[in-house]
Amino acid sequence: MRNIFSCLFLIFLSTNVLHHSVEAFSNEVPFFSPPQKTGSIKIKIYPMENILPGTPTIVTFGMPFTRGSVSESNLDLVRIISVDNTEIPSYIDQLSPWRHVSNSALDCKSVRFARIQFMYSFSVSYPNHEIITIEWGVKHRTQNRSVLQNPRLAWHLVESGTYEAEDKVFEPDVYVALPGEYLCGGTVNPTRMLPFDKNVSGKREEPGVFDSLKDQPGYVVIDHAQHNFFFTIINRDTIKVKTELQCPYKTHYEPWLYDRSSVMYMLYLRSGNITALREAVRNTQYYRNNLWDDTTVPSRFTGLFKLKNPVPEGYPTGNGAMYSYNECLAYTYWLTCDEEMPEAIEWIVNAHEQNDEPSRWDPTIDFWTERHTAFRLLANTVAYEITGKTVYRDSLISQYHDFIWHQNGAGGILPDDRIDGGLWHYGSQHGDGDAKTLVASSWMTVLTVDAMVRAYAFSEDREIADFIRRIGNFEMAACKRDEMHSYGVGPLWYCDYMVRSDGSSEVRSGHTIEHSLEIAGTVAWAAYFSNLLNMEDGTYIDLADKLFASYKAGVQYWTRPNASKVGNTAFRVSPWRKYGWEYRPSGSFSYIMNILK
Repeated sequence: MRNIFSCLFLIFLSTNVLHHSVEAFSNEVPFFSPPQKTGSIKIKIYPMENILPGTPTIVTFGMPFTRGSVSESNLDLVRIISVDNTEIPSYIDQLSPWRHVSNSALDCKSVRFARIQFMYSFSVSYPNHEIITIEWGVKHRTQNRSVLQNPRLAWHLVESGTYEAEDKVFEPDVYVALPGEYLCGGTVNPTRMLPFDKNVSGKREEPGVFDSLKDQPGYVVIDHAQHNFFFTIINRDTIKVKTELQCPYKTHYEPWLYDRSSVMYMLYLRSGNITALREAVRNTQYYRNNLWDDTTVPSRFTGLFKLKNPVPEGYPTGNGAMYSYNECLAYTYWLTCDEEMPEAIEWIVNAHEQNDEPSRWDPTIDFWTERHTAFRLLANTVAYEITGKTVYRDSLISQYHDFIWHQNGAGGILPDDRIDGGLWHYGSQHGDGDAKTLVASSWMTVLTVDAMVRAYAFSEDREIADFIRRIGNFEMAACKRDEMHSYGVGPLWYCDYMVRSDGSSEVRSGHTIEHSLEIAGTVAWAAYFSNLLNMEDGTYIDLADKLFASYKAGVQYWTRPNASKVGNTAFRVSPWRKYGWEYRPSGSFSYIMNILK
């Protein structure tokens, strides 16, 4: 399998990154998709309920390109072509460049997102769509629009479905959906993924779908589960679900933990599904509406989520800031060109910088967790991607170096006989386990790896690659096999809730089996970077597969074919935040496993 993918993909890595050469990297497992200087794809454009056939309508969207494919000066070679093969007059400029923290040969030298706007008259009405073609690098555009209209002038108030008029959520009059096969190339989210199995329906499937998949090789169970459990979190499992069992996303903060909106975008990126895209945009709008803005006093509340922090009083700490995310805001900006997103992206950084604990651990700090510090690094990285500002560049560099310093022993503070890879800190600092014992969280470390992978995409620092490889050592120690879980299928592999620095269990509960998929994703990243560094360790892949088997058993356990008869969800999500912790950081799992096995 690896040879097949090696023939399909080319490596594209910098050779001068923060003084850490990557020349020794393997060329069999490329991180980036290769540049595509010429190409064309067919996209679907969907008029919403308020657009009548024959009515000229402004369409605006962001078109992503792989790194090195299109320069800003070559955007005149991007064309929009109608179904009858005529060029549609368009306004096209650069929305965001590809950035790099240290390599000037890569920084801002190619277009990551082009902003495209044109006028279109539909011959169909909602829920139908039409197909047009985007072409680049072939012919010069001859039909232009000279003026960019504010995309928000072609948005409307949402008055039905998942949001009502009183929620003050707006969405585009027209949605543009790109194919999952293209979106998985590592442009929107900078990591590569596999598109969904072609047999995944565009609509909610029947619960019995998993009966035919339970013995199927590969990882397509994830595709069907990610798709079907999504309908539960937007309260569209079935119309028979009791009100008290539906997701309270408008009134309670818990469903938003681990970035409810971004996990919907992850579903869209792998599937191209219009429902996922529409709900991701709607949820992001609602989320932004509920952020404390930059006029808030005191300023430490700017960027905090109001459902979690309803009154700007007191000191929120990292526990309040862990509901602040700018990843979803960036995706909305890139895909819809909504100019209301960039300022809020910077608010989020403020929330973390003013409320989180330091990224550099110290034994004297009262509180420190992998979760809060990971979200802080992620916020700075995304803000750098959008703005390119030096302050965010410097923060992401210093913070990922703090994690590397910590893993390396914190300047000699940590004992030499510790399990390698973990970010060890005291139980008193984490709030779990014995106060004086050095511990680490296997499942919170997933969030650290997720942020570090994103930092790697814009630094290509060999030390980040090695950091993630070594996390695999820690997760190997944290995962054990027993029957304490509730799935009723015998012993399974899953992680400790908290691990001691000698690798023994500090806190172990059968409930942590619910973290099997995202930890499998982290172990897969450890395998990926061990391969990239020519330090292959097949035990990582073996553990990732064992954890996937646990996740697969969980999918069966949480699927209840007859539940709707008594008003329950057939695809049960409990707690609501679980959908986010499982699927947002694990999008590349099946891709990595397929190229390495």
